[in-house]
Amino acid sequence: MTILAPKLGELRRLNKGTEVIMERNTFHDLRTFLAYLKKNGQVQEINTRVDKTWEVGAICRENLDRDGPALIFNHVDDFRTPLVVGVLSTVQRYAAALRVPAKTSAFVEIWRNAYSNPIKPVQVQNAPCKEVKAVDIDLLRDPFPVPIWHPLDAGPELGTLHAVITKDPETGWTNLGTYRNEIFNKNTVGCYVAPNRHIGLHWHKWKKLGKPMPAAIAIGLAPTLCMTAVSAVPADVSEYDVAGGLQGSPIEVVEAETSDLLVPAHAEIIIEGEIPIDEFWPEEAPFGEFTGYMGMKRYDSQFMNVRCVTHRRDPYFQGTHEGRPPSESTMLRCVGRSAAMYEHLKRAGIPGILDVCVTPGSCAGFHCVVAIEKRYPGHVRDVFGHVWGQPTLFCKHVTVVDPDIDPWNPVQVEWATSTRVQADRDVEIVKGGKSIALDPSQVPSLRGLSALMGVDATKPLDEYARDKTEEFPASTDPLPESVARVRERWREYGFI
Repeated sequence: MTILAPKLGELRRLNKGTEVIMERNTFHDLRTFLAYLKKNGQVQEINTRVDKTWEVGAICRENLDRDGPALIFNHVDDFRTPLVVGVLSTVQRYAAALRVPAKTSAFVEIWRNAYSNPIKPVQVQNAPCKEVKAVDIDLLRDPFPVPIWHPLDAGPELGTLHAVITKDPETGWTNLGTYRNEIFNKNTVGCYVAPNRHIGLHWHKWKKLGKPMPAAIAIGLAPTLCMTAVSAVPADVSEYDVAGGLQGSPIEVVEAETSDLLVPAHAEIIIEGEIPIDEFWPEEAPFGEFTGYMGMKRYDSQFMNVRCVTHRRDPYFQGTHEGRPPSESTMLRCVGRSAAMYEHLKRAGIPGILDVCVTPGSCAGFHCVVAIEKRYPGHVRDVFGHVWGQPTLFCKHVTVVDPDIDPWNPVQVEWATSTRVQADRDVEIVKGGKSIALDPSQVPSLRGLSALMGVDATKPLDEYARDKTEEFPASTDPLPESVARVRERWREYGFI
């Protein structure tokens, strides 16, 4: 059976005594995970020479639509470095990376544990990411095979599944985020610094100091770092700490060559540089985005001057094909961002939160479904407001459902909205809310703004009580005790 997406809240629905088996010898780098996937038949090596300008992207798109294996392209044009794509694009490989069963209970357990018990990184002196050091390198030519992922991309996009590392100059808080890095010339790359993202908070502090911001781009990462870099970890919390919690051991880091930034010791490639505070690149993009549409051009955008590159001997270059779901980044962001939203609502003190899904079909961003145990008038509206107010996400649509609805099951959610919702009573629309500039539903002059919609898809019990003519209809589902007995005898019926 193909699992479309894990459910972060299924733990509450499991019988007492269910245990999540979790080994702690998780993968500390990309290549050990690749070796594991190869051993288990989850890697396709492509030894045919492929064109970086059109062929790589077309192969990736077809492979994603077929729910295919991880890919290693060994001959992209004339580049000597292999390109790795899709290592975390399925639930099964996501689970394997964390050494947990491909069960929803395992995902909720490990993510909640990571937030509750983060593990700080440990600094080492010698690191594989420094095996080769180069000051003079041409990013356009050698040695990394950076594709033109989509037909209309403005240029090769270095940053698709990686981490841009920056530090708060006042507190030392280190952030790892996946921000776009188009290659402009041999030693200059773009760096999208959105003001509301954590890299934007850092950049503005460096600007106040009048100093360029040190930055490093880490490519070819341990799976847990890929997971946390896209998962809306709260401000002032380092992705290193949460990744350590997921991994069950500290992430090993080493000081960069040109700054005091700490970079992943086991990364395949580290690109170091500075982001100016008073210079901007005249034009950047477009690039095919996670929305499934081309992102717009940006003008006067931030960029990074590359000062040094270090990498492992015979490195892998890792990236991912962005686009409509299903995609690798949707898989990663769906789980991590649902966990982040769950954590946000819990920290806000909203009671009765049972389950959260930032839905795969919304590109793991635009729509959030929350299951609650409704406890007071206005409870659903409180959930709306706090979901819309999550500072680093952009869930413009929120659907709130009862405990009997699985937020990860789109058929159940649509059933609830069809049978429990009256639009004039249960739909809230707020104008002038936030979104992101990549939202193609908004006209260009208003990009970044969005109308917000909340749908109360819980049973209208209060309305029925006021009407006093009859109660809300009973469910047709079997009784819970009957379902439990059937599950116990499932194999007796001949099912596998």
